[in-house]
Amino acid sequence: MHIVYNFIYFLLLPLLIVRDLFLLEKNKFGTVFQKLGFCLSRSEDPTIWLHGVSLGEIKIISPLAKKLIANGHKVLVSTTTNTGRKEIEQSFGDIAIKSITFPYDLGFAYKKIIDTYRVKKLVLFESEFWPNLLASTPKDIKIMSLNTSISDTSFSRLRSFKSIANNMINRIDLFLAQSQNTIDRLEIFGAKNIRLLGNIKINAENYEVDLNKKAKFASNLGNSSTFKIVLGSSHDKEEEFVLNAWNQMPNSALIIAPRHPERIASVKKAFGSIPNVMIFDQVGDLFHLYAIADLAIVAGSIIFNKGHNFMEPVYANTTSITGSKLDNYKELKKKLCDTNIFETFATEQDLAQLLNKYKDDHYRIKKLNEQKDTLQQIAGSYDSVLKALDEL
Repeated sequence: MHIVYNFIYFLLLPLLIVRDLFLLEKNKFGTVFQKLGFCLSRSEDPTIWLHGVSLGEIKIISPLAKKLIANGHKVLVSTTTNTGRKEIEQSFGDIAIKSITFPYDLGFAYKKIIDTYRVKKLVLFESEFWPNLLASTPKDIKIMSLNTSISDTSFSRLRSFKSIANNMINRIDLFLAQSQNTIDRLEIFGAKNIRLLGNIKINAENYEVDLNKKAKFASNLGNSSTFKIVLGSSHDKEEEFVLNAWNQMPNSALIIAPRHPERIASVKKAFGSIPNVMIFDQVGDLFHLYAIADLAIVAGSIIFNKGHNFMEPVYANTTSITGSKLDNYKELKKKLCDTNIFETFATEQDLAQLLNKYKDDHYRIKKLNEQKDTLQQIAGSYDSVLKALDEL
């Protein structure tokens, strides 16, 4: 089965390269060469390699990387997307760290990276299981899966290719899992060394409001007494859904932050001229925008089915609600939404009623305190991660 996977992957590789040349924002050819295992800067010291797909994962990996550096380790951080690369630049600044774009799933590319950076340990975030990465990494390099989560979609895919899945999962030396459900699923594929971590995504250390950005955004909005609602990470048709509910709410402002930067222009064209509606176009700054809101609506769960991090606004001291379609957050939905700590909505009328309810200061602050207390109880610990990594 692995041979079939490699055959298909090599057939698709030219298309992947063309796609990257189209999507990459800068240094297109240099980045493609890097993804093939070339144009790498050598490390003189053994290195711990941390990988996170995009902006959200890099935000979570950053505190771990900084703690490792403070403890004297050399760190390599990889990501896949433009927003992930920007977040690495913003998060680390002058801190001594090496970063690369995650390579194509080619054994020789991984071997070149491992040799060039003298990788001694590899940390993969959530469900980043790549067949050739796990097959080509030498046995003396320890691999940890951090914050492991296997969604229904991922579980179905792994079961469809069980021989590959078994090989991948059995190559990983330690899983720090989010939930018992994930542990049960890993055990089906023969995983042995699994610990229940909790969810590291909801650790308060991941979040720190930039007060300068907060002040700037607040100044741009003007009237401080207006009830401000931020619609974060919205997808197509979700803006219209929320607008229809928000129209029933007087004396308020709606700030829309589309999930994908390429949609900003079309969202501005469609909704930017509506009174008291603003379109936020600062990529990577959504968290700091949440800090000036009275209420956050986290999208990706209204029309789009998967959901986004509906807990994030709480760390900006803002009460959060979200849509009910949370396929990527099923365990957290049970703990946080089905218990009504984070309220959800399915229809425009449901949302209109919630908006009216959350305009009451007493109720909104009560819910915010409930959300903070609950998140503190279920958050994963970076100290536990560091200890596990040291023991690996």
